[in-house]
Amino acid sequence: MINLIFLLLGAKALKPAWRILVIAGIAWMLLGIAILFDLSDGKLFILLDTFAIFLIVEGLIEIAAAFSIGIRQHWIDALRGLAFLVAAFLVFNVPWDGNIGAAIVFGCAFLVDGLFRIASAFVVHSSRWRVGIVAGLIEVCLAVAILMSWPIPHLLTVPFCFALLLLTSGYALVRMALPLRELPEGGSVTALPLYAARNWQGGATRPVIPPGEDVWATGDEVLNVYVWTAAGAIGSPERRVLVDRYIAAVDKNGVISTGHAALGMPPDLYVSHYPANDIDHDPDDFRALLSAGRENDVPGRFNPSLEWEAANWCMPDQKVTFRRFRPEALRRFWAAYSQDNTYNLTARNCSTTVIQALDAAFEESGYTGHIWRDLFKLLTNPQFWLLRLVRGRAEAMTWTPGLVLDYSRLLLAVVEDNEGRWRRKLHDAMQARRTFVHGGECAEDGARQA
Repeated sequence: MINLIFLLLGAKALKPAWRILVIAGIAWMLLGIAILFDLSDGKLFILLDTFAIFLIVEGLIEIAAAFSIGIRQHWIDALRGLAFLVAAFLVFNVPWDGNIGAAIVFGCAFLVDGLFRIASAFVVHSSRWRVGIVAGLIEVCLAVAILMSWPIPHLLTVPFCFALLLLTSGYALVRMALPLRELPEGGSVTALPLYAARNWQGGATRPVIPPGEDVWATGDEVLNVYVWTAAGAIGSPERRVLVDRYIAAVDKNGVISTGHAALGMPPDLYVSHYPANDIDHDPDDFRALLSAGRENDVPGRFNPSLEWEAANWCMPDQKVTFRRFRPEALRRFWAAYSQDNTYNLTARNCSTTVIQALDAAFEESGYTGHIWRDLFKLLTNPQFWLLRLVRGRAEAMTWTPGLVLDYSRLLLAVVEDNEGRWRRKLHDAMQARRTFVHGGECAEDGARQA
């Protein structure tokens, strides 16, 4: 979470406030400790109840807007609103149910996430695979403790998990804020040690950009993320829920497709990393290819344009368009990154390349000149938390075209559609309602005249 906040707010906004951020991180950890000591009497539960109210408001607005605009086309919004209401019920302190529901949800979440981290560490075997295994084992132990209601009873599951979140995020905030003072003017937060430790194999250090050249796109410039999903890239895939959406699809002949991701800024920049020679995705050898070790490095190439890729393969089946980004930062990143064409199916692939390009283009995209207001807007935006969830899953395993697509859509919602989010949803719902009522009145008038 802290890494993503730093990326969206940027070094220019955060560096002058590094002392405040360190103090805030320490205070964050002290609050987490206070909640742990407060578990017996629950005086600090009001913090969680306040958070639950935010979730209730967001959920109701999402559902109301979806029904008013059209539930058939916007059912996913209604489903998301329902999820917010369920989350609010789990977070809200309701003593009569003993919080058994929250205990089951959090316990299963820790268990699934822990097992996922352990499995990903064994399969991907990146440079941080030992850290992934340790983190997964800790999560599994927490899951067992929560589900067994010992030493933390079910009633205290939510505040206990919230305290853990405060402790871990506060520690990360201190570790990110301290090195800020050493960043050069125009430097990127991705050069910070905690962020760079999660960088992908061979990732280039972001060039320093003089303030006078760091400008945002004009109204005529666009940035497109192109995604060939694994299932969409082959003719007749054998459907496997989630697997062919986020990992790979298999056609009837047993050929595996992992899809592809690219990024374009017309007319002169196209980011598409591909192996120089197609990698044999034979099912028997695919497990070995997933290892992120240097033994799987192969020569790569940078495809010249979308038209070239479409002529040699097919058009992408998904596209996400941005209009607020930093063109010069993207150009400088690509000039540095493209010096090395090494390709690795897990550690340096088409998707990791697109994500690093997005990081360069959207650093500081959440900063409007008022750091604390911007921080509040991010933390109270449910899309930001979903964005963090997608990024966390990808960094625990690797980026795939399906995850790039989800991340791009959520990033668009955070950086371009965050202003007046609730007001806009209510306005759209009311406008749809007026159109519906007006249409009904016109139909009645027509019937009378007939």
